[in-house]
Order: sequence, then structure tokens, then C-alpha cells
Amino acid sequence: MKKSWLGIAALAATLALSACVSIKNAPPGPYAAGSGYTVTLGRQWSDITAIMLYQAKGVHLLSIDGPLLNRLYITDGIAPGGFMLKPEAKEQPTPTFRAGMAPNELVEFVADSVTALGYQRVETVNPRPARFGDGVAIRFDLTAKTKEGLDMSGTALVAERGGKAYVILYVAPTEHYYAENLAEVEKVMASVAVN
Repeated sequence: MKKSWLGIAALAATLALSACVSIKNAPPGPYAAGSGYTVTLGRQWSDITAIMLYQAKGVHLLSIDGPLLNRLYITDGIAPGGFMLKPEAKEQPTPTFRAGMAPNELVEFVADSVTALGYQRVETVNPRPARFGDGVAIRFDLTAKTKEGLDMSGTALVAERGGKAYVILYVAPTEHYYAENLAEVEKVMASVAVN
């Protein structure tokens, strides 16, 4: 019973915060992920970056059905020493990027960032070569669980360009929501246009 009240309290706090901050529309078409590149959205998303706690500068967060049901993280270039989310406390540092990471280290950086987002038992599968605009990247899938035990699935595209990390990460509940928007996410990842 205590867990459900905590969840309700957290949801109420998020809703109260969202009342003070505007959620922006992210309509179909080009979406600027900062100064480095754009992606093309095939449908309407909501830019919920402003309502998410511990979001690092340059990390955009989009959702279709709400942050508990699907999240699409799109980062501007993460500089060396940078991260995907701000540490909650000094005792709990978040994974940081460093230039020159090997492909497996980039995968680990993203997976550790997913763990830092509060997901448990994060496992990566099926790493494969991919493209980020006209450059090389690595693509992989992942599985995880929420603290409450809900199965989550994800897919990520990560590349290093000019000494910075660029990440597109999609996470959603395995049942229904992940597959429902995966085709859209695949198109977004394939649409990267570097400025």
C-alpha cells in the first residue's frame, strides 16, 4: 500500500510541476536536436523536456502517450565529462562520456545511463553497425525492469562525432507500447541529418 501512495504522490508532483511549465508540441517534420543535427518526426510527439527532473542540458525528451508509457531521448552532442542526466546527489554520480570510447564502451555508457534513470536489470542485446547521418554509429536493443517489476524494452543509436556523443534512445513498456511506436522510432533514427 505504501508503494502505491508513493507512486501517486510522485505522479501528483509531476502533474503539479507540469502545470507550471509548458509542454511543447513536436509536430511531424524536422525536429532540431540542438545545433548539431535534426531528425524527422513522422507523427505528433510532445516535448516533455521541461517537466522531467534531472534532465541534463542538451537532452531532449519526447513522448507520445506520457513519460511512463514511452520516452524518446534525443541528445545534442554530449561533451567529454558530460552526461545524459544530472546526478541526484554527489554520492550517486551518473555515467559520463569521454572522447574516444570504443563501440562497446558507448553501449555501456548508454546502458549505465538507463540504469541511472531508475531502471533495473538493464541488459543490452544485438549490437550492430548503423549510420548517424553520413557517419558511423552503433545500434543496439535493451531490456530492463522498473522498480515495480514492469518489463521494459528499448533501442538506441549512439555515435561519436567531433569528440562528442550523440544518442537517440527509446524506452517503453515491453507489452504493447514498445512495439506500437517502434516503426516511428526506426524512421526517426534513420532520418538523422547532420548540419
